[in-house]
Amino acid sequence: MANQEEPIRIVIEEEDLPFIPDKPGRSAPDVKAGAKQVGDKAAELAQKAWDSEPRRKVTDGAAALAAKGSKAVANKMADTMEQQARQQATALQNRVQETDWKEEAKKGSAQGLRWLSAQFALLADRFTPDGPEKPAEPPNKEQGS
Repeated sequence: MANQEEPIRIVIEEEDLPFIPDKPGRSAPDVKAGAKQVGDKAAELAQKAWDSEPRRKVTDGAAALAAKGSKAVANKMADTMEQQARQQATALQNRVQETDWKEEAKKGSAQGLRWLSAQFALLADRFTPDGPEKPAEPPNKEQGS
């Protein structure tokens, strides 16, 4: 039954005692003032790094590189668009030269006349009476004489 003995527990209690300097006459360090000094020093170092010549060279170089890249892309796009426009113009010229304009005129005239004929048929239908047509009576000779 030795295995079932209760384990030993060690409890350490922490006390919140104020910092007491080792030597009389010395005061506790001012943590807020120290943190402020560290923050001020970090800000000063950051400002020096920002104002430094290497940082200016790097950012100016990056800006110049970006401008050159942008200009190169714009030039390439302009060249591509110009080439496409030339190809389209050449294709259009070839198509115009290959077209048989006499045949196109015949087709267009025939199509126009068919449309006009259909419109006349619709107009004739509008003026045709719905009922059976009565033959027109010839004028009576007896009435006029």
